[in-house]
Amino acid sequence: MFKLACPSCGAEVAFRSATSAMAVCEYCHSTLLREGDAVRDAGKMAVVLEDYSPIRITTSGMYAGQAFGVVGRIQLRYEDGFWNEWYILFDDGSAGWLSDASGQYAVTLDTGLADDAPPFGQIVPGGQYAWDGASFTASDLRTARCTAGEGELPFQVGPGWEAKVADYRQGVRFLTLDYSEGPKPRRYAGKAVKLEDLRCQLLRSPDEIAGSAGRLKGKAATLACPACGTAITWRPAVAAHLHCPACGTESDASTGTLEVMDASRREAMQATTLSLGDEASIDGKPWTLIGLMKCREIGEAEEWVEYLLFNEIAGFLWLVESTAGWDKVRVLDTWPESVSSSAVRYEGAAYTRMQAYGAQVVRAAGAFNWRVKVGDSVSITDYRGSRGTLTSERSPSELGWSLAQRVPAATVDGWFGKKGRITGPVASLDSLAAVATVDRGQLRPLAWVFTVLVLLVNVPIAFMGGLYSWVLIVIAIGILWLPVYTDVLDD
Repeated sequence: MFKLACPSCGAEVAFRSATSAMAVCEYCHSTLLREGDAVRDAGKMAVVLEDYSPIRITTSGMYAGQAFGVVGRIQLRYEDGFWNEWYILFDDGSAGWLSDASGQYAVTLDTGLADDAPPFGQIVPGGQYAWDGASFTASDLRTARCTAGEGELPFQVGPGWEAKVADYRQGVRFLTLDYSEGPKPRRYAGKAVKLEDLRCQLLRSPDEIAGSAGRLKGKAATLACPACGTAITWRPAVAAHLHCPACGTESDASTGTLEVMDASRREAMQATTLSLGDEASIDGKPWTLIGLMKCREIGEAEEWVEYLLFNEIAGFLWLVESTAGWDKVRVLDTWPESVSSSAVRYEGAAYTRMQAYGAQVVRAAGAFNWRVKVGDSVSITDYRGSRGTLTSERSPSELGWSLAQRVPAATVDGWFGKKGRITGPVASLDSLAAVATVDRGQLRPLAWVFTVLVLLVNVPIAFMGGLYSWVLIVIAIGILWLPVYTDVLDD
């Protein structure tokens, strides 16, 4: 370990790795470039924005049979969010990266330059890259900028440093092509992981996060919409992209104050079965509903609502309500082993291709861990199997997989303690109105048919029965025509 005094403030700075090219003083945030046995002060590094990640410098763990320690971090921001890259040092002196994005983690090691990689501009989600006897699928394309850093890093970075990266997946395997240094990228390979798999020690506790982020992780706070003043509940350091449920204004609260991203006035979010702030107990864990999106199939009238739930330990979970019922959805860390035009194989089970369609966000309310925009669209393909429905979602910059499992309405009712109020899937009010309008038009011919039948059967009887019989005929005909001229939705 190489130690020296920070030339700016005098605090001790340690280089644990012989390959570290720079370090950030934890006291004054000076960027120190290593030059032999000395360092040069290259200016100040921006302070990292603490999020809900439990990882910190000094966290340790095990990967591939080797112990490692976290020694540095880069924070990277792109248009729709940000993520952390933790620099890790193994006991044998080698180094790697622990990627941390919205509760999904991957460990990768530097395998050198990728001379066979395609140009960055030619990569698209779903594209293939062959390496080490396997075909990897492009999952994520990002051009991001470094906003902050801390600890030791293997190369010089600073505010404004730009990273162009393409992530690939193949089952549990994870591969990144980093084009930050030029047209020939560096290749980092490893696998997707869970923190429990890494047997991590010295993770941050909720109280420690409270001390650094200023609030207890996941604790709800309220900010006023800058456009209309409506209170917006959010989760500090968890979900900072907000949509006002009243006027639809989109804001970014990552700094603790609201910065308007899109002030376009939109209709208020219509009433939904579940509401922002609802709490549930699912699989023995407490969850809070922090965001919801109303989506529509492109070119069709089919609509559904996606609810985003958050748990302080487990992270994020989705519930989807559609005309078909309720589904619990989790984003997959491990991808399918094989994908063909007609089927997918995942964890040894086969899933058959059912349908492909486009989906678009038409309303959004609450808080999200990435930037949701009204009008966002994705291409969706569903595959049905015995364990549920596998779904791929593709956008211009991302491809992801999720697994949806059907849940009875009564179970959802029990999770949220609604006491019988959730009885089944409910269509949107717009859809109900459209159906009602069509049905009333279709009822008119039927009303005429049954009116004629009533007259044919009852008029001869009425001539013998007197005035009372005629009154009954009029009442019966009125009841037949009532649905045609009455808007049942207004009742």
